Amino acid sequence: PEKKRSIRDIPIPDGRKKIDRYTGVHIKKPSTSEHVIHGEDNVSMPPPPPESPMMEGSSKKFPRKRLWGLAVVAVLVLTFAVLSFFNGATLAYVPKSASLTFNNEAYTAYKTGDKAPLYSVVKISLDDGVEVPVSGEEQVSRKASGTIVIYNDASTESQRLIATTRFETSSGLVYRIKDAVVVPGKKTVNGKTQPGSVEAVVYADEAGESYNISLSDFTLPGLKGSSKFETIYARSKTPMSGGFVGLEKIVSESALTQSKEDLENSLRSKLIAEANQQVPEDLILIPALSSFSFEDLPQSGASTSNSVTVNRRGNLNGVMFKKSDLSKQLALKKISLSNEDSVNIKDIESLSFSFIGTPPANILAVDEISFTVSGTATLVWKTDEVSLKSDLVGKSKGDMPSILNNYPTVESASATIRPFWLSSFPDQASLIEIKEIPVQ
Repeated sequence: PEKKRSIRDIPIPDGRKKIDRYTGVHIKKPSTSEHVIHGEDNVSMPPPPPESPMMEGSSKKFPRKRLWGLAVVAVLVLTFAVLSFFNGATLAYVPKSASLTFNNEAYTAYKTGDKAPLYSVVKISLDDGVEVPVSGEEQVSRKASGTIVIYNDASTESQRLIATTRFETSSGLVYRIKDAVVVPGKKTVNGKTQPGSVEAVVYADEAGESYNISLSDFTLPGLKGSSKFETIYARSKTPMSGGFVGLEKIVSESALTQSKEDLENSLRSKLIAEANQQVPEDLILIPALSSFSFEDLPQSGASTSNSVTVNRRGNLNGVMFKKSDLSKQLALKKISLSNEDSVNIKDIESLSFSFIGTPPANILAVDEISFTVSGTATLVWKTDEVSLKSDLVGKSKGDMPSILNNYPTVESASATIRPFWLSSFPDQASLIEIKEIPVQ
């Protein structure tokens, strides 16, 4: 009989054979040329396409080139923005000038009036002292002294006060001037009436420390009973000091003379320096036309017991001129100038000034002074820089020659416009700078 077939006897196709559960599939890491899977059967996989060297290179180089390009553009934009922000223009010019030589030419200056040049007087006082070894002691009797300002509010006419005129404090202390003085009359300044005034040194009627007082007001007993008693008066500029009676340390005559000479030289230099600091920039002090006076002050203690300090006061009445006025008047004797010409003598301080004849005893009491001038200097014409700046606004750089033709006081000029690619001056005057190049 036909043998029964078991399911075990049914052949299994190769493609459906069971793979042993313990037989793993091993995957070998493929090389760059092939991928192979190993199991009970080997299956070959096609190799991946080769990478293009062009793609690899361009993927790295393209971003770098682009970054460099962006950086260059950014720098250019930033540079343009910065240069545009700092826009403006500078015109530098050399002014017209001329050399002047003076050979004792004579001039006259006036304190007031319509004639030129006009001068004014600045008054400055300074104290100084120097230590000197003592040579002994002596009995002294000294009067106090100090500086007062005498006022004249009586009328526009000046008032002359004779020598030894008395000035009295409210407590009855009397001081006197040694020399006669003239007190100017009152005047009107800016619509307000101001009394005339003059400074003077007064000395106590008696010696002693009781006359050493602080700042005070004074009347003039000689005017009592007249209307001027109320309108001519005085006030202290400095305290009254130096009054003394008793035993005092002294120095030798030679040491005292030398110390006074040294103090005068020191005070003279200090007074000139102080005056130059106080004088406005457009004025000039002429020391050679100024007057100096010196007075002894009471000696004082020193750093050691065998020395004393010798003290002196220096007074300067300094003659001042407006630079432009003096320059023009000096130059008019040497060259022709129009009324419109504004000039300055560059190194006017180097010129030598001297009084003609005997210097005035009191520079405050005279109304004019005569002097000579010697030396060489450079005259420089002044340019209206405000007008020049206005004429340059919005103009092309090529228009400069025609514009400067209207300024004969300009010898030569050059312009710088920012940023450099612009060829016209800014439309705002505030962005234009005018520089004067000093004449050599």
